[in-house]
Amino acid sequence: MTKDDLFFYTEAKKEIEFTYKERVFSITYGTDAAGKDYILFGRLYEGERFSSFKDLYARAKIDNSYFREMLDVIDVR
Repeated sequence: MTKDDLFFYTEAKKEIEFTYKERVFSITYGTDAAGKDYILFGRLYEGERFSSFKDLYARAKIDNSYFREMLDVIDVR
């Protein structure tokens, strides 16, 4: 997956699942009680909320590595 792919998926709110080191991760979307959209990234059924693609790209991590540095090894289902 490329940065452009990730941007497209988040803008289109496409839910994504992928496996890394035998663990399933996902990117999903929602709206909080105040009506603000968010991106939920992390292990399946867990995760951290991010306010935008820019926030996700800047802060999301898997273990001790930034998610943005791992995009080339991610195989989206």
